Amino acid sequence: MQENENSNVLTIKTVQIAPFRTLMTALKDILLETNIIFSEDGIRIVNMDKSHTILAHLHLPANNFEMYEMKQGIKKIVIGVNMFHLFKLINSIDNDDTLTIYIEENDWNGAVPNFLGLKFENGDIKQCKTQKLRLIEPDPDELEVPDVAFSSVINLPSTDFQKIIRDLSSISDKLEIKSVGNELIFHCNGPFASAEIRRAESDGNMDFVQKQDSSKIIQGEFSLKNLGYFIKCTNLCNSIEMFLENNLPLVVKYNVASLGEIRLCLAPLPSS
Repeated sequence: MQENENSNVLTIKTVQIAPFRTLMTALKDILLETNIIFSEDGIRIVNMDKSHTILAHLHLPANNFEMYEMKQGIKKIVIGVNMFHLFKLINSIDNDDTLTIYIEENDWNGAVPNFLGLKFENGDIKQCKTQKLRLIEPDPDELEVPDVAFSSVINLPSTDFQKIIRDLSSISDKLEIKSVGNELIFHCNGPFASAEIRRAESDGNMDFVQKQDSSKIIQGEFSLKNLGYFIKCTNLCNSIEMFLENNLPLVVKYNVASLGEIRLCLAPLPSS
């Protein structure tokens, strides 16, 4: 396995282990297989789940890592991974470890690498563990995320959003989210009960980063099961940004600690 980092095509180091593991835990339930793009500006994932209702858009800028080096002359590396297999390897790392992600020269055939190396180093017990993930053929089609303007952008504590989704999931499988004036309203109807949660901007925790015209009502209905995948990102940050617009996907942005950000987009349910 790895002996000399200087011979690597790619070397990335981070000590932010807990958020990295949380990220893998969330993504494994959304994406079965995905491309991971390493470029000079950082790590990106842009992909949809198999039902084409959730889009995950991850960007971890290069300068947020302790080390981020690509071999001279290489601008971009695209790998294909099974996210569950990657999660199984990452999940065994300890919070005190340093993680190195690397691709060795020997595993680089000029275009598509065969293996992704993962090295866990623990200075306290002088232990170094190396693993190699067998890669899959990357998808030749790369998704582009369109630049869309949203009328309503709301800051909300991530734990509050998590509790709202968990509580309402026990009643229904659909959730209506509505932005009206200074209020954000969550409403659901189930076979045995209905529920409504209203959050006002004046409560000290929620605020509008961008507010729609007071006469405009923004609303959409979304799958609570799919929102359950979103809240697995809760421990990444203290607050989320929620982007709302009529007839557009709901976008929820989580900061990946200080590594970068992930935006999860959920298509609205068709009008019943």
